[in-house]
Amino acid sequence: MNIDVKPEKNKQVDIEITIDDFVVNKHLKTAASKISQSVNIPGFRKGKAPYSLIESQYGKDYILENSLDPIIQEVIPTVLDEQKLEYPCAPKVDILEREPKLKINLMVPLMPEVEVGDYKSIKTKVSKERITKKKIEETINRILESRSTWESSESKLDFPGFAKINLTASYEGKEIMNEHEFDFYAAENSNLIAPGVAENIKGISKNEKKKFTLTLPLDWKEEDLQGKNVKFEVECLDIQEKVTPKLSDEFLKEINPDIKGIKDFQDQIKKEITAENDYKYNLDLETQIIDDLIKLSKFQISEIQIQRSADLIIEDRMRSISQYRMEFDDYLKAINKSREEFYQESLESSEKELQKLLIIEEVIKLENINANKKDIDDEIKIIKEQYKDQNLADDESLKKIVENNIKRRKSVEHLINVAKSSSKNRKK
Repeated sequence: MNIDVKPEKNKQVDIEITIDDFVVNKHLKTAASKISQSVNIPGFRKGKAPYSLIESQYGKDYILENSLDPIIQEVIPTVLDEQKLEYPCAPKVDILEREPKLKINLMVPLMPEVEVGDYKSIKTKVSKERITKKKIEETINRILESRSTWESSESKLDFPGFAKINLTASYEGKEIMNEHEFDFYAAENSNLIAPGVAENIKGISKNEKKKFTLTLPLDWKEEDLQGKNVKFEVECLDIQEKVTPKLSDEFLKEINPDIKGIKDFQDQIKKEITAENDYKYNLDLETQIIDDLIKLSKFQISEIQIQRSADLIIEDRMRSISQYRMEFDDYLKAINKSREEFYQESLESSEKELQKLLIIEEVIKLENINANKKDIDDEIKIIKEQYKDQNLADDESLKKIVENNIKRRKSVEHLINVAKSSSKNRKK
């Protein structure tokens, strides 16, 4: 087997491998035997037809195509062991030649490197949102709004509102729509039933009837009605209006008997907003500091590693989409992106995540950050309790995962504390 190792370029080493004939022939015969086992060949029992007959019927190229994976699986590990290369993800393989010799190109990504910028010079730019009386009132109003009910009313239909209606529509004397006791949600620019229906019945009262004519849009689902003038007749059976509860002790007892009056409720809302603000502040702060540090740092990452990472992002997204029984192309239409745009975004996202991880790992080394045994044991205990019905990794593997996660969290916390301290000194 001839091996030609090319010079390293952009954290990647290309290795051209000319595979020995005896290795290729061995796998060709194995593949031919499997082919003969799956087909009926007159005069031979399954799996017993000679190689020459299989080759004459199916061609050497077809047999070779079925042999490539096992050939690669045999050859590549040996070459990688001999070259003593460290790589962060699986190499890529290209077939260079099939005849007269099988020649492949093995593209091996090398371990990424980072030269971390001066993180001690980074200042915080994120400010924590103040908790105002208005913010508390807005939150309480949203809670009240969520508890609203729709009740029958003697008032006229207004936006937004509900009306129970009977509706018919006809074109040139032929009925094309008939809705009985239809719950119509009236809102501005609504396309419910047809564009313009909501505007025409706005102001209608219970038991009132209205007639009007609408021109159906040019993209109407039935082509023969596109752009046609259609006559509508609507009978209002009932009007419903939204009733929002008032903040009172009685209302609070309904949602939570443990709440001790309006003041206690307001204090709880304030605590919840404070917790949300703190979480958002820390998240925004982490994002800002990491983004700034990425700009200050220098990276060497193989394109293969970035591509592999992007592939994982796409696979994960496709799994999530399939849970909703949605096709990937339909998902792309919903987010208004082409496959190329989505892939490019995935590449950019994966590169940034790799850069972030490299920075965090380097700070762990530079600052000698460690995870103590108690923290590791406590977190393992919580994980085992949460996932007791699932098969978790063995104890040593789980311990290593938890230890690394704790060290990474501490690394980010250290960067945040350094940035906060740097900002305080600047203000002084």
